[in-house]
Amino acid sequence: MTRMSESELREYRRRHPHLFPEPPAPAPAPAPSAGLPASATNGYASEADFQDAVVRALVERGWTVWQMYRGSQRGGSVWATKGIPDLFAFRAPGLLLWLELKQPGNRPSPAQLERHEELRRAGLPITVAWTLEQVLLAARALSLLVPDEVSP
Repeated sequence: MTRMSESELREYRRRHPHLFPEPPAPAPAPAPSAGLPASATNGYASEADFQDAVVRALVERGWTVWQMYRGSQRGGSVWATKGIPDLFAFRAPGLLLWLELKQPGNRPSPAQLERHEELRRAGLPITVAWTLEQVLLAARALSLLVPDEVSP
């Protein structure tokens, strides 16, 4: 039996990654204990209703908001990176905010916590919010970091 050269082995690994599992990723940070208990309410029947209200509130305050996963207009699926936050909001001068929205009693999934950690390592703000007030406080806190002509 002949041995593969290094380049042949690299190509074989590339073509058959299922035969060469990656070492397990480090465990994500524990879920934040902040938020609302399951018995509390944020006034919205679903996370989709909550997200719609957040988008409206931020747009009314001059933010541009991108919704990461809402399905396609033709009814098909839209694929996104697993765990990506629900919303990306930005406005001049250079303010940006990633938002993960949760219904009371719910917490971010392990995949979401991994994405949050990646964003934090890159120096990007990520907020997990259970209420509209928490979203607006996060937007206001960012606005305080820039000159007075900007307000949420």
